[in-house]
Amino acid sequence: RWIPIEGFSSRLLPTDRFHFSSVDGTVDRQIDKIRLPSMAWQWEGDWQLDLTLDGQPLDHNGWSYAVDFPAQYYAKKQWKSCVRRRLWVRYRKYVAMNSWCAIAPLHKDATAEPFIDISVGGQNIAGAETGTMLVWAVTSHNRIMFRSGVTTKSPEGAKWHCVTVPSGCEVGQISVGPTGLLWAALLDGRALIRIGITRESLMGNVWVETRGPSNTLRTMQISVGVCAVWAVTQDKKVWFRKGVRGDVAEISEEMAVGCGWVEMVGNMSSISVTGNDQVFAIGGEDRAIYFRTGVHNGDLTGKKWKCLHAPLQVSRASSSASLNRDRAANNSTRSTYSLVSMGTK
Repeated sequence: RWIPIEGFSSRLLPTDRFHFSSVDGTVDRQIDKIRLPSMAWQWEGDWQLDLTLDGQPLDHNGWSYAVDFPAQYYAKKQWKSCVRRRLWVRYRKYVAMNSWCAIAPLHKDATAEPFIDISVGGQNIAGAETGTMLVWAVTSHNRIMFRSGVTTKSPEGAKWHCVTVPSGCEVGQISVGPTGLLWAALLDGRALIRIGITRESLMGNVWVETRGPSNTLRTMQISVGVCAVWAVTQDKKVWFRKGVRGDVAEISEEMAVGCGWVEMVGNMSSISVTGNDQVFAIGGEDRAIYFRTGVHNGDLTGKKWKCLHAPLQVSRASSSASLNRDRAANNSTRSTYSLVSMGTK
């Protein structure tokens, strides 16, 4: 702040922003207290001054000027410039590729409230910043948690937030689709749908309740795609939700909830809907992997279940002795179990 006779001084008014703060001045960001989010990150260098403001060059000290702190800033000092600020920048890089990064638990004692389910989606929310992702989870206390700050550039996110559910609702499982469509299965068979998830409100703003596929049996799992919601009940029956639309810029309550359940042929123990509404499932009796054929925009329920058979592949890193043991042990199960081998680069 500019002070008569002294000129610019680090002495600020009691009502001024912190000496080091967030860009809007509301959060104290002492430069020596800023830490990396986790061990998955490394600093690429030390703190440096940003010498540009909206593409305009600043002086070698990086100052930008304004009448007051909440006002608009300029690259050049003017006669009415009473305050100035500068931006310090430090770059970090993610180094945990091809490895697991542990996320801090909700409590110091990780066993006090472990997670029982987790779902990742939201990569195609209309208008959202590129790389945005949604992570929702359910704890053993049947609470719903939202992980803020998750992006492809910061995959571990920043913080867990508890999202309150209506009284009397105990959540057992959760699923979020690519466009942010979110369904949660309750222990009593009902379901909750989160309304109002947009680029401005990634957590949404209200829950809507709907009945589950069965009035007498618990819904074991719900899986959400773009325009498809599938469910498996306690008796291993498979259900499809009619009327769901998640492919619009703003998903209304009617589009998110749909209009009714349709029972499908086949018994499955688990089901998974992909980002383009294709459906995979694990058989209820044989535990084989099934794919739903004929699914497209005009027929989201598809035609029939097709069992997938794939040869068992053993990691190249295994020793020759372990390879021989694995082959001997798995020869008898190849025709019974369907395995999918996936790799990351």
